[in-house]
Amino acid sequence: AFVVTTTLISMLLPFFNNIVGLLGALAFWPLTVYFPVTMYIAQNKIPRWSSRWVAMQILSGVCLVVSVAAASGSIVGVVDALQKVYKPFHTNY
Repeated sequence: AFVVTTTLISMLLPFFNNIVGLLGALAFWPLTVYFPVTMYIAQNKIPRWSSRWVAMQILSGVCLVVSVAAASGSIVGVVDALQKVYKPFHTNY
């Protein structure tokens, strides 16, 4: 049922990959970088402004910038697809 539903939605929306990219960009930074880095710092009691703490914060910041760039690219893709003539189940040969 999941595969059929996903296939139908992807056929209806020509910008389905951009929506999936947006969801991935929104979920990437907090789930795979921010929370694990914060938990590592808390569990190991790493003091603020130590070299390890600064390196972890820089890693988190860089990944945040990458996530924001990916999200903005996906939003541009959705807007671009919506501005074109949108016809569900229509292909251009």
